[in-house]
Amino acid sequence: MSETPPVREEQRFPEAVPRKPGLRWLQPIWIIPIVAAVVGGWLAVQSLLESGPKVTIRFKSAEGLEAHKTHIKYKDVDIGIVRSIELDDEKKGVVVTAHMVKQASKGLLVDDTRFWVVRPRISGGRVTGLGTLFAGAYIGTDPGHSTSEKRDFVGLDTPQVVTSDVQGRRFVLGAEDLGSIDVGSPVYFRGLSAGEVVATDVASDGKEVLVTVFVSTPYDRFVTTDSRFWNASGIDLTLDASGVRLNTQSLATVLVGGIAFDTPMEPAAGPPARAEANSNFVLWPDRANALKPRETVVETYTMRFPQSVRGLQVGAQVDFRGVAIGEVSSIDLEYDPARVDFKTAVRVRFFPERLQPRSYKATAASNELADAKQRMQKFVAHGFRAQLRSSNLITGQLFVALDFFPGAAPATIDFTQGAPEIPTMPGSLAQLEESLGVIVKKIEKIPFDAIGEDLRKALASLDATLKTVDRAAGRIDRDIVPELKATLENARKTFESAQRTLSQDSPVQSDLRDALQEVSRASEALRALVDSIERHPDSLLRGKRLP
Repeated sequence: MSETPPVREEQRFPEAVPRKPGLRWLQPIWIIPIVAAVVGGWLAVQSLLESGPKVTIRFKSAEGLEAHKTHIKYKDVDIGIVRSIELDDEKKGVVVTAHMVKQASKGLLVDDTRFWVVRPRISGGRVTGLGTLFAGAYIGTDPGHSTSEKRDFVGLDTPQVVTSDVQGRRFVLGAEDLGSIDVGSPVYFRGLSAGEVVATDVASDGKEVLVTVFVSTPYDRFVTTDSRFWNASGIDLTLDASGVRLNTQSLATVLVGGIAFDTPMEPAAGPPARAEANSNFVLWPDRANALKPRETVVETYTMRFPQSVRGLQVGAQVDFRGVAIGEVSSIDLEYDPARVDFKTAVRVRFFPERLQPRSYKATAASNELADAKQRMQKFVAHGFRAQLRSSNLITGQLFVALDFFPGAAPATIDFTQGAPEIPTMPGSLAQLEESLGVIVKKIEKIPFDAIGEDLRKALASLDATLKTVDRAAGRIDRDIVPELKATLENARKTFESAQRTLSQDSPVQSDLRDALQEVSRASEALRALVDSIERHPDSLLRGKRLP
């Protein structure tokens, strides 16, 4: 083994020298992580200081919701964020856990606070939530007015149409059918938008639907106990005795439906009381039914008609000289075993208060009209009868007309039965049908066959006569016309010759003038002779005397 060569002095490595203890400075590289730690700690403390309560919201579905992304907003201001989404214990819905901001604990999370998911929706003719197409769905909030705090909520299936900060009142309307009305449909007052539909439901007994409407301020003060609500959806086209009527509120109601309300202008003892919130009203199918007068005194009568009542409907008008004083309530058939025939029994609702002004004074006449038995017995004794009349020739609708017929047969009214019977008279239409029947019977007696045979013979004779005339005309044209033309030509020549003869410069005229002059001279000589004979008649015997 060879020996290691000696190391030169200039090839030796430097040796470490221990440093004396003193002040040690922080290296610059540590500044960044220290600042980051301080900022993180400050943010953590800030987050702890500003963090609000934790709430849970139960929904039927988590459609559109994402943990750590979906926000909770109130008036478009973030007040929380969803932290987790889990299925509930019964697997019928989801539980959304959210962390709220600190300000949310100040009156926002109370017992009647409502939450719903805001996403694009089309309801009541309106499109809402279009902003969520780009930003994503979020949870809307409507704080309540309760003072009890709450942390566990049940979310709404549909968005809240009217929030609690909007002034107004809610009313519940009952109807047989919902029609085209939906949540968000408008509510009108005399053509002005006064609110909207906020909820629809079915009554507990299933016999009607309940529509909750919100009427905003100041229109809610016009809703009184006498107000009427009606379905203003679509186009209300009416064809009756008054003509054609077309009623609609706006284009929106035609397309998506709507509700209108008003208060009838009826005389009353005082102003109607203001309706309380959540009061119940009837939702009438149209404006005519909603605003027609509501009678306090109603009498029921029966009328039996022997003819057909086709065209008469339940609800048809009972008219007295142009004034509606009742309506038809039912139409039934009644069998008459004595005559083996049927009659139509029409039951009507009679409104006696319409026979006189409602503000009448208590007089003898008014007392007589108020007593149903006394009034109707006197009326019937003086010819008060019911008659079916046509209200529209196009549709064939009928109505019941009440009037006095002085020539009517005597009759009475019996009040011992359930619904007293008012005697009837044949209607004008029935009389017309009877007259037409008599005319048809008379027409049937006419011997059209014999008349037709005679007419055929007459036409044959006329045809033969025409043929004879035609042959005679041909013969005249062939034989007589040429001779007639020659005769006319000779007559023309004779007329021209006479005209030449009678002209002033013709020789005949000159000779005639000379002859007339000679005749004139001869007549003068004869006149002189006659005068001479008259003076000297003896000259006829003796001759002319000499001078």
